[in-house]
Amino acid sequence: MPSSSHSLQVDTEIGPSAEPAPSDHLRPWLPLIFAATAYLTLITRSVSLLKDADIYWHIVVGQWIVDHRAVPHVDLFSFTMRGAPWITSEWLSEVLYFVTYKLAGWTGPLILAALSASVAFYLLALLLLKRLPNIPVMILLTAGIAMTSFHIFTRPHVLVFPLMVLWANALVEASEQRRAPSFAYLPLITLWANLHGSFTLGLALMGPFALEALWTADKSARATVAVQWLRFGVLALGAACITPYGPESILVTWRVLRLGAALSRIGEWQPLNFGEMNAVTPCLMAGLAYLLYSGLKLPPIRIAALVAVVYQTLAHVRYIDVFALVSPFFIAGPLAQHLSWPALQHSRKVVPPTRSAILAAIGALVMASGAVIAVMNITPPLMPRAAVELLKERRADRVLNDYYFSGYLIFQGIPVFIDSRAELYGPNFIIRYVRAIALDDVADFVRLLDEYKIDATLLFPSTAAVGLLDRLSDWERAYASDVAVVHVRRTHDLGADTMK
Repeated sequence: MPSSSHSLQVDTEIGPSAEPAPSDHLRPWLPLIFAATAYLTLITRSVSLLKDADIYWHIVVGQWIVDHRAVPHVDLFSFTMRGAPWITSEWLSEVLYFVTYKLAGWTGPLILAALSASVAFYLLALLLLKRLPNIPVMILLTAGIAMTSFHIFTRPHVLVFPLMVLWANALVEASEQRRAPSFAYLPLITLWANLHGSFTLGLALMGPFALEALWTADKSARATVAVQWLRFGVLALGAACITPYGPESILVTWRVLRLGAALSRIGEWQPLNFGEMNAVTPCLMAGLAYLLYSGLKLPPIRIAALVAVVYQTLAHVRYIDVFALVSPFFIAGPLAQHLSWPALQHSRKVVPPTRSAILAAIGALVMASGAVIAVMNITPPLMPRAAVELLKERRADRVLNDYYFSGYLIFQGIPVFIDSRAELYGPNFIIRYVRAIALDDVADFVRLLDEYKIDATLLFPSTAAVGLLDRLSDWERAYASDVAVVHVRRTHDLGADTMK
C-alpha cells in the first residue's frame, strides 16, 4: 500500500463511540443560499455584465447559424480577413444567447448568464459540503462569488461554469478513489466542446489527476488504474470531437496559444493588475496566509496543479473563473483531513428543507429579480450609437475601429477592421494594429490607412491616433463624444459634411 503521506482518502465512517451530532438546520440550505446570492449579485450588476461588447457579435453569429441552419467556416464579419478560414467553437452558446435576446431583449442574455453562474455555485456548494464542514464551504463560496463577479459577462464562457464544476469534481473524486471517472461524465465534455473553447482545459485536467491516481494506488493495482484512465482519456478526447467541426475545435486552442506576445495586448489575456484593488487579490492573500498559519499540506501533484492554476490566474485574468470554481476541489480532501472532518459527517441528522419551502424561496427569488430588472435600464453601456448612425449615413464601409467597438459594428452590419477573434487575425496583424493606433510607428499608421483603403475611423477619444488624424489634411473630424470620435477621409464621398 502507498505511504500515508500520499494517501488522499478520507475516513468514511464515524466511530461507534462518537457522540451524536446536533441537527444542522443551515447545512441543507447552503447551496440554495449561495446560488441565490450569486444570482441576485449578478442581476443587480446588470450593466457590468453587459459591458463586454463581444455579446453583440456572438448574437449575430447565433442569428446567422439559426438562419442558415449551418455553422460558419469562413470569416463573414470583417473586411480585412473576409473569406479567411474561421470556425466558432462557441456556436451553441451563441445560438442560446441569440434566442434569449429575441425572446426578452437584453434581459434574456443577462438572466441566462446569471442563472448559469448561480447553478455553478449551487453545485459547488453541494459537492463541497460532501467533504467539508459549513464554515470552510461558506468561505470558499463567498470568495468564489467575489472573484468570478470580476470576470462574469454575458459571454459564452459563463455558460460552461456548471460543467466545469461537475467535471473537476468527477476527476478529483475518481483520483481520490484510485480509479477513472465514470463514462457517464463523457457527455459533459461533449456539451462543453459545443459551448466554449475552454473544454481543452477540461481535457488537460485529466493529466494530473490520472497521475495522482497512479501515484497513490497500490502497486499491484497501478496497471489496472492506468488502463482505466487511458481508456477514459481516449473516450473523452473522442467526445470532445463531437461538434460540427470535429477535431478542428481542439486546434483553435493551439492557434490562440500561438499568438504568443500578442495575447498580452488583449484585455482578458492580460495579467492581473495588482496596482488596483480587486476581489482576487485579498482572496489570494487570505488563502496564502491560512496556508502559512495552519500548516495545511497538499500532496505534490495537487501542489503542482494548484500552482499552475494560480500562475495562469496571475498571468491571464480570464483564468479567475477556473481558480474560483475548480481549485476548491484541489484542497477539499486534504483540508478535510487537516480539520479531522470525516467524509460522511454530512450524513448526520439534518432537517432538509421541504419542497414547499424550496418553491417559496425560488418564487421569492424570481420576484426579487423581476423587481430589480423592472427598475433598471437593461442595455449595454459605452456603445457609440450616434457615431455608428453617422457612419451609416455617410456610407462608410471600411472603418478602422477601436477593438472594443467591433462587436457593436458587426451587430449594426458594418464590416470591421479587427475584432476579438484573435486567432483569425494572427499575431503580426494584432501587434501592427496596436502599435499603429498607439502611434508607436506614425509612418506605419499612415501606411495602414492607405493600404486598407480606410474611409473612416471609429476610436476612443483617448486613443493616440485621434490627435494625429485631427492634423492630417486628408482627414476631418465628423463626430466627437465622451465615448467615441469619428474621422472621415475628405476624398471619400460620405455625403453631407455634418459636425456633431
